[in-house]
Amino acid sequence: MKSIIIKYSKYILTLLAVAAMAVGLLMPTQIKAADSYNKDKKGSITINLDDVKQGDSVTNKAGVSVSIYQVASISHDEVNISFDIVSSLESTGVDVNDITTSDKNLNAAKKLTTVIDNSGISAVTKKTDSNGKVSFTNLAQGMYLVEEKDSASYGMFSPFLVAIPYMEDGQNWIYDVETYTKGVSNQQGSLEVTKALVYMDPETGKIYNLQAPESYEEENGETVPGARYYVGLFCDAEGTIPYGKNYLKTIDFNGSHSETIKYDNLPDGTYYLFETDENGVPYAMGETHTEQDRTYKCVVGDGSGDSTDNKVQLQGRPQGKMNISNVFTTIPDDFLAIAELTIEKKVLDQNGQQTTTNDTFYASVYKQTGSDDNVENELIQTVQLQQNGKVTVSVPVEKDGSTTKVYIEETDADGNTIDPDNFDYKISGEGNVELSMEQETGTITLTNREKGDEEEETTSSEEETTSTEKEKTPPNNNNTKKSKSGKTGDTTPILTWIIIGVAAAVVIIFLVVRRRKSE
Repeated sequence: MKSIIIKYSKYILTLLAVAAMAVGLLMPTQIKAADSYNKDKKGSITINLDDVKQGDSVTNKAGVSVSIYQVASISHDEVNISFDIVSSLESTGVDVNDITTSDKNLNAAKKLTTVIDNSGISAVTKKTDSNGKVSFTNLAQGMYLVEEKDSASYGMFSPFLVAIPYMEDGQNWIYDVETYTKGVSNQQGSLEVTKALVYMDPETGKIYNLQAPESYEEENGETVPGARYYVGLFCDAEGTIPYGKNYLKTIDFNGSHSETIKYDNLPDGTYYLFETDENGVPYAMGETHTEQDRTYKCVVGDGSGDSTDNKVQLQGRPQGKMNISNVFTTIPDDFLAIAELTIEKKVLDQNGQQTTTNDTFYASVYKQTGSDDNVENELIQTVQLQQNGKVTVSVPVEKDGSTTKVYIEETDADGNTIDPDNFDYKISGEGNVELSMEQETGTITLTNREKGDEEEETTSSEEETTSTEKEKTPPNNNNTKKSKSGKTGDTTPILTWIIIGVAAAVVIIFLVVRRRKSE
């Protein structure tokens, strides 16, 4: 770690004194100091919270938990002094001897907060009094990280660094430091990030949606996602200053095409979103890299362009959104190409006019295989339909471009085929749709029309004279369902009558034989 020797007479002022307060940075006040440096003298840090407005009122400054960590020690050779960062924090790249501006103070503090909990450095934590004041006394000389731990109902202030001692005016050493924070309300903005998986044909440039594998459980009980990626929120365009301890988010895919995560409580300002590795180290947007034998690049948008504009500007507590895509030029072996099936649902009254009811409707989508004489329906998904609206179902299709035939029928919530005789509506529109990577969208319309009184009476009459049952084959262990057949005919117990007839014939023969013997 680079170490800059600091002269008594000149540079201690620029290192330690931050004259302006910005976004929670420290602002030392003039405190009477000793005439010369005392290497054995202890110091203190006093923090004063400023007022934070929330609506028309001011938040409560009492009971806010504040922690301090000593992140650097001080060394001296009777002429010069310098600061030595704790070895467990060296990986952050923070140069504690170059905190010469308020921005450098803020950026260094933000970097340190992301790793401080795992550094092995113990914290001293206290709560503010009714005036929003808290003091830490009898402190060894060095540099300290000040961080809000629990805001209670107050709000938030940014972390900052404090050095003990510092020279404010080039003449006097200050060991007892008093600072004033600049807080903001907890009612801040948010950023919603949606990541999608897509394939770009290198020859045509056409974009296809991809579906990650299903998650699975290992023998030790740990769930392994079908695909896992990481994103990080940073305060600079280079991705060197993470935003807070929770800047790194995990995005897990479980048989899905896209997933969404959210950053909450973001103060107004400028942010930059990056895809990162598991340690939070950012990848350059738009540059190709390999993760888990999957080669892709991350871009902003739906993948159809090469946008790398990952800048997010928040102002006035907005609900920001950003879409990013992982673009593959080769479909990973365990990924699926998907097409989109749109199911439109119409509900009509007896007169054929559009209406809405209190009923809930469902449809099941199957992948059809086999021949016309032996069709097998493999269940893809059962979805709740939107009355007089549309829902979309993702359908896996073959990566070689061949056609996938799907069958759509109305069912109950469990995927059981509707019995038309016991349903209040006449169903129409069930049937097949063909999808492929070239034909990546399809639409089908299911219509339910309320039955009239005449239809209800006809159905009741039929039920009195004949017993009918719709033949169904339940799904087997691999979620398949055979195609449905027509209704069966009259179910009169013919076999029973045959047995009775045979028994009667036997009795008659026995009686005839017996009579002849007696004669």
